Amino acid sequence: MLVNLRHASHAILPGQPRAAPVPLALSRHIVVASSFTMAPAAHLRRSAEKGETMASRFIGGYAGLLAASLLLLSANGAAARSRLDTGLAMAAFEHAQSLCEADQGRAWGVSLCGPIIIADPATREFIANMDGADAPLERDGEVFKGRLPDTVPIANTAARWNGRVWTMLIAPVPKDEPALSILLMHEAWHRIQDQIGLAAVNADQPQLATEAGRLSLRLELRALSAALAATDPTERRVAIGDALTFRAWRNARFPESATAEDAMERHEGLAEYSGRILSRDDAMIRHLTDHLGRGDRVREYARSFAYYTGPAYGVLLDAASPDWKATWDRREGLSQMLSKTLGLTVTSDDEAFAASGRRYGAATVRAEEAARALEQSARIAALRAGLVEGSVLVAPVSGANFSFDPNTVTPLPPEGAVYGVIRAAADWGVLDVEKAALLSRDWSRLSVAHNGAVPTKDGLKGDGWTLTLKPDWALTPGPRDGDWTIRRRP
Repeated sequence: MLVNLRHASHAILPGQPRAAPVPLALSRHIVVASSFTMAPAAHLRRSAEKGETMASRFIGGYAGLLAASLLLLSANGAAARSRLDTGLAMAAFEHAQSLCEADQGRAWGVSLCGPIIIADPATREFIANMDGADAPLERDGEVFKGRLPDTVPIANTAARWNGRVWTMLIAPVPKDEPALSILLMHEAWHRIQDQIGLAAVNADQPQLATEAGRLSLRLELRALSAALAATDPTERRVAIGDALTFRAWRNARFPESATAEDAMERHEGLAEYSGRILSRDDAMIRHLTDHLGRGDRVREYARSFAYYTGPAYGVLLDAASPDWKATWDRREGLSQMLSKTLGLTVTSDDEAFAASGRRYGAATVRAEEAARALEQSARIAALRAGLVEGSVLVAPVSGANFSFDPNTVTPLPPEGAVYGVIRAAADWGVLDVEKAALLSRDWSRLSVAHNGAVPTKDGLKGDGWTLTLKPDWALTPGPRDGDWTIRRRP
């Protein structure tokens, strides 16, 4: 799913381009607009065989896109020919309708049926299941077609355009199950999340880039997988207690992490949970435990962790208290609610962590994370040298719309986070990044390394990035020698 964030803020899906196996919802484009208060999440692509999804999101500000989850896909690298197929689109529309009608609004108290648009990022052409509200679309039999404006990011997400809030999907959609069903319902949930009091949020997760944070999260994923797979109630309770212990240990060491993690689980985690429980997948538990196993091997967790933990906690809550959603205080985290429901007492000390950790191979995970930390320190130094200390082009992105791959986000405190793949569309034009860009913590500045950049007919091209400027805008020197920024022509 692409990740959709409202403030300048969501992955890769099966059957769509992606970098690594991740959940379908997680493999989306994350589209965000820098005018809100939520954390970017995104989908890359879901493995059709595994029933996983990663999504990329759009979070719309001035363009008015509400992104729930998106798959980040660079139009520059996409094939010129359209990947839209009317027959496949109609089949996806009909399948989505059957899934939401089967639910009858039971899951969240509202129907997930509604407007759907399937778009090709290479051509910006789309097929929709209904007409626009503000302006009519071209009718072609039972569907509607057209071309999206450049200001509308394309991702797996929820997007506000032409008088409607659409469930947006990137073409081609997955053909296999349960990948298609999970994607459809994941993104449909993002379209209605505001209605049910779960607005998108922007919450950074720097703790999940640290050695201790990654160690505890990987153990938490292993314990959640064990809890889901357990058939004995006592074994399940022990595994849940272990998962909560690992989480409590992490939250105690990173004081702001609990609030931030809860926020992303209420956003992307519940979207992925909804996709799975509404997919009518007879092997849902097995597919979910497989999904958690793949989560144990993820390179970057800062924007992707909730696609794993969220559905796990949601399904465990279903087993412990089937009506939990009806009485849930939206401010409460899923893990806290599960702990309270089961009456568990959780401690966060090293002794409890060690005792639980022995059941999940903590010594091996610790060694792996120590080795990764050494490699990561060199990578962080290189990123800082190029994007903080070196000459940069700084694009002003307050109010911009973003789409990005949440699986390539590396926290770089205190400056912000480095996005391996990101697209920003603003009043001045578009900045497409396929290598590395630093997004400031307040989502107001997007920086790319300027060294070696060369002019193009409509902007500038650097190492792994392309800037396309509108006619009324130009490059001007920045406040530091060697830096550049973008300003409107006088």
